[in-house]
Parts: sequence; structure tokens; C-alpha cells
Amino acid sequence: MAVVVEPVLSLEKLQSLLAEGCEQTNLDFKSECDLGTRYGIVSLVKDIAAMQSNEHGGYIVIGASDAGAPVPNLTERHLRMFDEATLRSKIVGYLQEPLDVRAARHEVDGCSVVLLYIAASPDGFHVFPRNGEYEKDDGKGGVRKEFEFRKGEVYVRRGTASTVWEPADRERVIAAIMMRRREQWRTEFRDEIVSIFSGHLTAQNLERLPTAAMTWRLDAEAFDELALELMRRKDEIPLRRGLQQAVADTAEVVSSDPADLQTLLHRVASLAALALTHRQTQWFTEALDGLVRIFEYQPTAADQSADLERRLQISGHAYALGALAVRLRDWSAVRALADRQVRGREFDYYRNWLRYSIVHANRAHLLNEATGGIIGMAHNIIRGTAALRSDVALDDGRVLDSLCQFDALTGVIFIADPDGSGSPSYFPSFARYDQERTEPVFAALATDPAMRERIAHGDDERIANAMADIDAHAQKVGVQYDGWGGLADARSRLVLRYLDHHATRTAQP
Repeated sequence: MAVVVEPVLSLEKLQSLLAEGCEQTNLDFKSECDLGTRYGIVSLVKDIAAMQSNEHGGYIVIGASDAGAPVPNLTERHLRMFDEATLRSKIVGYLQEPLDVRAARHEVDGCSVVLLYIAASPDGFHVFPRNGEYEKDDGKGGVRKEFEFRKGEVYVRRGTASTVWEPADRERVIAAIMMRRREQWRTEFRDEIVSIFSGHLTAQNLERLPTAAMTWRLDAEAFDELALELMRRKDEIPLRRGLQQAVADTAEVVSSDPADLQTLLHRVASLAALALTHRQTQWFTEALDGLVRIFEYQPTAADQSADLERRLQISGHAYALGALAVRLRDWSAVRALADRQVRGREFDYYRNWLRYSIVHANRAHLLNEATGGIIGMAHNIIRGTAALRSDVALDDGRVLDSLCQFDALTGVIFIADPDGSGSPSYFPSFARYDQERTEPVFAALATDPAMRERIAHGDDERIANAMADIDAHAQKVGVQYDGWGGLADARSRLVLRYLDHHATRTAQP
């Protein structure tokens, strides 16, 4: 399954990585690593450098077998070496700045396990400035010099191995570098336009540009400023033209430049987020409709894998918007995001856009629903899109809380209204996370009639039955990760009182 890489080092995250059960391009398991030896240092450095060449970086888990099972190999002496300051002092001579490596220690099944997060290199890859040499017993009573890597080499991840790059690796890495630098080029493009007016970037001088200047090809800051200014002035024509152009450009982007698809989706989602934040219901609805049309788009020469990846990315953006709607307590927006149905013959069974993409991505091994992949994916989207987190700090825990709560509310909507939502099934991705992240939304649902009306048309019997079903299913998932424990453990007894009063059937997972 595909690991979602994010700068999160919690026990929740570690448990999800161990549950993958195998190494991957972005995930490496080591049963032991002794940073008290030169070999231990250079061996770890090699793997860190290889992870830096991945588009999103990766994780190294130390204290686990190749199958992700914790092993009791790390002593207190080993663990002290993974204090972040100590770790950095040992590796910095081999790895050039800027270097973003983070470490955390956890206990799993009685074993100490270290989790390392390695961010992608801003340059796309790392060139070793010196040899990674160490001494090894030569079997004859002496020692010989060995090299884990040599000066000038570049290591990448190829499958589950860290290895010297080859021509095919270079092409892949360079393509990723080009993608990361496009935002910088968009900023330069924006600056060229603004220079026409001989002024600095402001919403006011952007507003004086022709209507065609409202384009998803602007850099993120300029796009957000211009969109807000146009909303404030109620200038609908450039906004609508820019949104329609983004939808129309989908065909070209998908066929000729798929790397730009992320940027296009970020901009449409940003427009929806700005509208949601500033209570511009019309533009939230229009932007959401735009995302749906991009989801429905079917190329003439269909590439099922690429189409599924596109739809999964759109669902990730929908989850990100749903989390924002939860934090804003805009329950009508939550319902609008969760129950969107898409048109087309391929959507005859899973008519709901979220369930269609999540179920099919899970079957295609693009996503592991059991390890909460859609939540991790959406978390990364929020981290990279300012408009989706304007109400919180970059790594505020409320972001993950709201993602879990949106996931739970989609379940209530799906189960309470399968026909209206277009979804015949639901999986509780929130269940692998700590219970306190999701529980408050069930308490709110049990005590807020207005919320229940907007989420599921106020049908208490259907809502209570849906909550009971979700709880039963989530307990079976949560027990694997020490996550969701059950509504019986809820701090708010009002939830159980609501279920006792309204639920009419035995919970079915």
C-alpha cells in the first residue's frame, strides 16, 4: 500500500507504518542501528540521503523487522543516540543543509521503536561531499577500510533498496524538481504581470488586470489575494471565468502535463476554502461544482490508473475542505461535500464521489483504507494549501481532529441516507486515530438538533442507528492501532443517552 508521508511522528503514525507490513519506497524498516559505531552512522546516512530524493521524503523505522513487527533490539544506549540534537551532530558532516530530519521514540508491544521522518531535499537529491567509510574486521586479526558510499555519489530509493542512481532515476528525480519549482516560476509570471502597472503586488492592482488574469496558473498567494478582492467587490465575471477555465483546462492538463493537475486542484480548492471561510456560499457551491466536473471528466483515451489517481486527489481535497467546514461548524457545507453524486456509466454503483475513489483506490493498492490513507493524504494537502488552514497554525492538532471528525460525519451521512448520499458502504478511517480526536463530533451530533437537521435531515432514528453501526465497525478497526475504543468509553454520557433513546436496531459493522 502507498505510505502517506507527512511530518508527523506520533504513535498513531508509527502504528500505521508498522501495519503496512512491508518496506516500500518511502518506508524502511531496520531491526537495529548503532550510532555508536561508524558503520551504524554511514549506513543510516545512506538511507536518509536516498529518502531525500523521494518527491515527499520518507520514513525510517528502527526497531522493527522487515515485516513491521517490533523487535527488542534497542537498548537505552542506542536510544540516547536518537535524541534529535545528538542524531544531527552525527550525520550533519555527510548531509548538507538544509536538512530536515526528525526523530521520536515510542513503545510498541513492550519494544522501543524509533521513528525518523526525512523531508525531501529542496534540491531534489543529495550529493555526498565525502566518503562514507568505516573499518571492518578482515578476518585475519586486522581491519580493512570499507565504503558505504563515496564522495560525489547520489543515492535514491529504488523499490525497497537505497542504491546509486541510474539514468532512469535521474529522469524521475529531475521531473520532481521541475514540479517543485513551478510555483516559483508562477510567482515570476505574476511579477511580470504586475510590473505592467509599475507597482508592488496588492489585491488592488491585481484587481485592475483584465478578467483573463484570474487564472489557476497564478502563484498561490496572488490567486488567493485576487479571489478575495473579487469576492469583496462582488465582481463575478473574472471569478467565474477563472473557475470555468480551470475546469476546461483539465483535459489539456491531464493529457499533456499531469504534473500541473495538483496546482489546478489546489487553486479550485482554495477558492472553495476562501468562500467557505468568508461565508460566500455562492462561490463555495460553484467551486465545489467545479471539482465535481473535474472528477467526472473522462479522457477519450482512458488511462484507468491515471483517472483513479486524479479522482483520489480530488477526494483528498474534498476531505481537506470538509475538515475546514467542521472547524467552522458549517454543517451544511459538510453535507454538501459528503453527499455529492457524480454522473457517468462507471459510477452506477458507487455514485458518491468520495466512496467511488476511496474504494477503487484501495482495490488498486493506491491507498490503504485500513490505515487511514485518505486522512493522511488530506492532511498533506492542507499543509501545502494556505487557504485550507487560514484559521489554524501549520501543524495545529485541530487539523487532524477535524479530518477525523469529517470522516466520521461522512459515515453518518452515508449510512443514515444511502440513497441521498449515493454511497452503499462506509469504512471508518478515523478509527486508527486516538478516540479523543473524533469523539467530540458524536457528542455534538447527539446534543445539537440543528446540526442533525443539516447533516441527516434530523431523522434521529436513522442518525442513532448510523452512529451505532459506525461505533461497532470502528471498534474492530481501532483495536489494531489502540485507536477508537468505543462510544461506551465516551466522556459525554449524553451520546449513550441519545443512542439508548433513538437507536432501534442492533449495531452492524
